[in-house]
Amino acid sequence: MKALIIAAGNGTRMQSVTRGRHKSLMNLLGLKIIERVILGAKEAGIFEFVIVTGFKGKELKKAVGDGSRFGVSITFVHNNNWEKANGISVFKAKDYFKENFILLMSDHVFDWRTPLKLKRIKLKEDECALAIDKDLDSALDIDDTTKVLVKNSKITSINKSLDAYNAYDTGMFLCSPNIFKVLKKTISHHKNSLSDGMRILVKEGKLRAFNIKGRFWSDCDTYADIKFAENKLLKSLTESKDGFLSKKINRKVSTFLTRFLIKTPITPNMISFAIPIIGILTFFILAKGTYPWILIGGLLIQFMSIIDGCDGELARIKFLRSKWGGFLDANLDKYVDTAIVAGMALGYLKITGNELILPIALLVIFGFGLDGYMPNKFIATVRKKLSFDIFKFINIERDLRLLILALGAIFNQVLLAFAIIILIYHLKVVIRLISARRICNEIVTPSVQKA
Repeated sequence: MKALIIAAGNGTRMQSVTRGRHKSLMNLLGLKIIERVILGAKEAGIFEFVIVTGFKGKELKKAVGDGSRFGVSITFVHNNNWEKANGISVFKAKDYFKENFILLMSDHVFDWRTPLKLKRIKLKEDECALAIDKDLDSALDIDDTTKVLVKNSKITSINKSLDAYNAYDTGMFLCSPNIFKVLKKTISHHKNSLSDGMRILVKEGKLRAFNIKGRFWSDCDTYADIKFAENKLLKSLTESKDGFLSKKINRKVSTFLTRFLIKTPITPNMISFAIPIIGILTFFILAKGTYPWILIGGLLIQFMSIIDGCDGELARIKFLRSKWGGFLDANLDKYVDTAIVAGMALGYLKITGNELILPIALLVIFGFGLDGYMPNKFIATVRKKLSFDIFKFINIERDLRLLILALGAIFNQVLLAFAIIILIYHLKVVIRLISARRICNEIVTPSVQKA
């Protein structure tokens, strides 16, 4: 599927900041706005783009290029009537789209998962779909935001001046080529905006609503909008798999650090490799077993827990995510965790002479290993997810277990920290074994079915 990006306007409200440049070339957390639009669509599996230019068209074309540096192909269409409303820009690209396409604005940034899901909608040949946001706190300048009224997944009204509305227009559409017929009609009546065309579809009941369900998006019409978008983007980096501590504390610190890392040549993989190096240093510090070394070691454990989020954040913000990077990060984490436990155990042994700490430390390490191994092995073997409702009451993510270890070091309570982790993680092992047996017993094998 192709994408059409309209980038013809002169961004009047941004002129005091852009000083004659095209507003979509403004920087937003290390990338130009239009680069974020292109790369976001690419993440959604779109590799062919048509960009309609107008104001500063040559400048924009030179800055973006043919798309090769983004791994996509880009065709440019120039709109000589760019001073007029944006419906004309869309209509200018009519010859390039014979099938359904994604329509994007050059100054609207978004979560890549929105166009990914949007393009999967099955449209009738005369329909369009608009991505809408029902979170009415998601816009900075409400007066300038296009509002929509949605009923039964259909848009019944669309306008900036609506008094009754329940969602915002995010500027992302899935369009059938029928949109060009509609715009031809509206433009012939001197109604030149895209919204004019969409209102025709609304009257005919042919504009569907797609709820983005709170995913990140932002319109960058002003400099204040850009700053608002930066903050929204950073806040959106919290992941559903994040533990309680990460959501409430770690992410706040890591995103603060990531804001500065964006401006450097540091890559996510550099951070992933730096953390184990810090982990080795932490091992030797904890192995001393005395203050102030174990205090420093405890603080380093929590520091590693925080910056562990920076590599993923940097990858998502700069569109540098890769399966290799995720695999690498997950496996290096195991080395770090082992180094921390080993360092704490060695320091405890050195000071107390109690060799019982060694098998206890092994139980901690085995608990960490089985926590990741068991569910993955079950899926690979049984082809079902290993789940049990009680997990939500006893489950702790890596952020919390590192905090337990950090506090154990800081307060010189190594044995207590290990005991807490052993209790939690090996209880999970027992529960998973029970759950696995229950699920396996519920599976009816082909031979039993035949009998």
